[in-house]
Amino acid sequence: MEPFESPRHIHVLVVDDEDSFRLSVEMALKLAGGFVVESCDSGESAIELMQKETFDIILLDHAMSGLSGIDVLRWMQKQGIQTPAIMITAVGSESLAVEAMKLGVFDYFRKDQLEIDKLSLEIKGLHERFLLRKKIHQQELETNHLKEKQKELDALKELHDTVIPIGQLLERSLQELVKELHHHELRLMKLVKPEMHKQCKDAFAELRQRIDVIASGVSSMRNISTMVTRKFDEIRISPANDDQDEQR
Repeated sequence: MEPFESPRHIHVLVVDDEDSFRLSVEMALKLAGGFVVESCDSGESAIELMQKETFDIILLDHAMSGLSGIDVLRWMQKQGIQTPAIMITAVGSESLAVEAMKLGVFDYFRKDQLEIDKLSLEIKGLHERFLLRKKIHQQELETNHLKEKQKELDALKELHDTVIPIGQLLERSLQELVKELHHHELRLMKLVKPEMHKQCKDAFAELRQRIDVIASGVSSMRNISTMVTRKFDEIRISPANDDQDEQR
């Protein structure tokens, strides 16, 4: 796996209705460097900001007047916002921690146990883990997609391997049928009255024409199958294999 690199600046949203704590966190992150920090004092304001901007990390207080931190997490979940959040609360609760984790919280701190001067390191580590997890998830999706495509390619190859021999068999059978028709036509012309010769010839000519149409369809089917399989063979060997060769 390639070395992981975090972005130069991490966009952080701090949501807490305690002014002194919110300002302390905001100041500590700005002094640490590498952060772009915005803050607000309510869950409602946090939702408004998230509707306008994209954040890398959210520090979210649990107990606030109006919408709580849990309410904000539920809203984020409904909106499909996967921004990693750190829940901060004045009073710890196991049930609250469990609920927060179920709603996608990456970490959980009590205010009285939080070391603000070390918070920047916690956030950077969390952000790196989130990006790495996101990268791994994307790679898994791409791998699964390639597997599904491979199944489709294998199914087409199997269809081609079935169509070709059947087409060859049909073509040989049609060739034999044309020969038999010619043989029967000659025999019949000797048996019927002269005035019936034209009618017989026309009937056999129509049969041969119909056989030609069928033979043309079989040939087209074989050609299309071959072309499709050849094209997918080209797809199979590039660009994925080319990339692997370059890496070697």
